[in-house]
Amino acid sequence: MKKYGLVAAVALTMLLAACNNNNEETQNNTKPQVEQQSSELQTTKEEKLVVDQLGREVTVPNSIERVVMGGILPYFSTWYVATNSTKEIAGMHPNSYNAAKHSMLAKMSPDVLKADTSFIQNGEVNVEELMKVNPQLYIEIATDEKSIHKVSEAGIPVVALKAIDAAAAEPLATFNSWLEITSQITGTTERANRFLEEGKKVQAQLDEKLKTIEEKDKPRAMMLFRHNEKSITIGGKNFFGNQWLNATGAIDVAENDIQGQKEVNMEQVYTWNPDIIFITNFTETQPADLLENKIAGQDWSQVKAVQEGKVYKIPLGIYRWFPPSGDAPLMLKWLAQKNHPALFDYKIEDEIKAYYKDFYEYDVTDEDIQAILNPSSEAAKY
Repeated sequence: MKKYGLVAAVALTMLLAACNNNNEETQNNTKPQVEQQSSELQTTKEEKLVVDQLGREVTVPNSIERVVMGGILPYFSTWYVATNSTKEIAGMHPNSYNAAKHSMLAKMSPDVLKADTSFIQNGEVNVEELMKVNPQLYIEIATDEKSIHKVSEAGIPVVALKAIDAAAAEPLATFNSWLEITSQITGTTERANRFLEEGKKVQAQLDEKLKTIEEKDKPRAMMLFRHNEKSITIGGKNFFGNQWLNATGAIDVAENDIQGQKEVNMEQVYTWNPDIIFITNFTETQPADLLENKIAGQDWSQVKAVQEGKVYKIPLGIYRWFPPSGDAPLMLKWLAQKNHPALFDYKIEDEIKAYYKDFYEYDVTDEDIQAILNPSSEAAKY
């Protein structure tokens, strides 16, 4: 595989995501109270200042050879998109590692599987274990004030990133912002710009076709974020799913009832009665579990999407497609086709093959494509 230079910014990576162990992409509205650093920091020739998404000036080495990612789960794939490399990733959250292990990135850049995960214990950062990993830089989700303080106090530079730009009208804003900061840290920008252009181009193509669709003709869709026999958690407004649906010609059934993510009961699902159900990669549930009514204590057979067989598992490429990833343009195309199959008649397998060849210079096999489109339940475990 050739090296482009900054795999950059697919900028579109959409809406992005990130989260911590239990709340991965849903901490979008909480404003952390981590105090801002003063602008009087001094740097050496080997260092530079980077302003993170809490407005803090952070001194980071000019050359990063060991970086660790905490509760901002999707970020490891952003690093790859920006640098075309994972060899610098010395550690990551166990949830991130499990997704990486079941992703295309494990084949494309196997160094990612060398990352240490032992510094996360009982869902929290263990600083003593983290020091053994010897990171030059730590990346954390902006809402995790506790971890930011603990790691900073240990003398490790911490760059904080926000999980989602809730105010953005399109789903790529967060990923774009992550790529921008990563480019500042690493000095790579070339690929990021290519991704940004591709994301804008794909969204413009969708918008051109979707402008002919009246509101009454849009499917009503539901994002099943986390799920098991005891709990049904749905994503709503100011969450990744809502942005994806809005961008691909669907109506989010939960957007007027839920901010972020929320646990609901079957009665609420019956009230919404969605035309389509999308299942994220943050739950082990598969479409067959709903279509064949396998979940004890839950009768999904009464839901329109189940009755019509329109229940889909969101793909997993270089990362889960629900939050931020370099595959965001493909997520847009995949969702648009599910929402409006007659309007978008391309073959998604061909789109995936062309995209991976163009942006990653990687030739995916037919088997790879099927794995992307049909992620296993194992990929959701952590």
